[in-house]
Amino acid sequence: MEAFPNPEAHVPSCPSHEELQRLLAGNLAAAEFSRLEALVEKDPKNASLLARLGGMYRVDNPNRSLDYFRRAVEAEPRNPNYATGYGSALVQAKRFADAAALLSQVVAADPQNYAAHANLATALYELKSYAGAISEYNWLLGVKPDLFVADFFIAISYDNLGQYEDALKYYEEFLAKADPSQNELEIEKVKLRLPALRNQIKRGAGVKPQKRK
Repeated sequence: MEAFPNPEAHVPSCPSHEELQRLLAGNLAAAEFSRLEALVEKDPKNASLLARLGGMYRVDNPNRSLDYFRRAVEAEPRNPNYATGYGSALVQAKRFADAAALLSQVVAADPQNYAAHANLATALYELKSYAGAISEYNWLLGVKPDLFVADFFIAISYDNLGQYEDALKYYEEFLAKADPSQNELEIEKVKLRLPALRNQIKRGAGVKPQKRK
């Protein structure tokens, strides 16, 4: 017969400052995920640990990520980084309306928050709120002018809005920046669209671009 297990066997020891810093930064092995989760069980309102777990699970387990980020935001509601993480997890979980509502508040309070703008752009695009998405993607281009993916989504957004001249401009910007070895599919899609788009512009179709001040 097996001996009764030691009731303290699964109680995690307190980490040293150095170990805690390592757990909060860099790439972790799978075994260390459980170490972090055990620490959260002992300190369930530690926002740093909760947000760290939220970030680690964001791609592979969006629902778990959402729960950790939600708890981090509840623990420190004024921290824009945790709200941004929660917003990005909402995007990953395809809860775009919730993400857009939250991230709009984040960028209003923290206008230079790049991650919040990037995730808000995605949420608005997926919601087909193209005018808002264009505004966000243009903000991203202002920070990173060579961010060709922003040109691509701006072009599609203008195309869907029927603003064909603007769409053509950004499609051409995308083609000028994109890497053919990595973006072959997107480049082919744009090249297939351009002849019809140019014919629509030639016929005077679509919404005329507004004069920019």
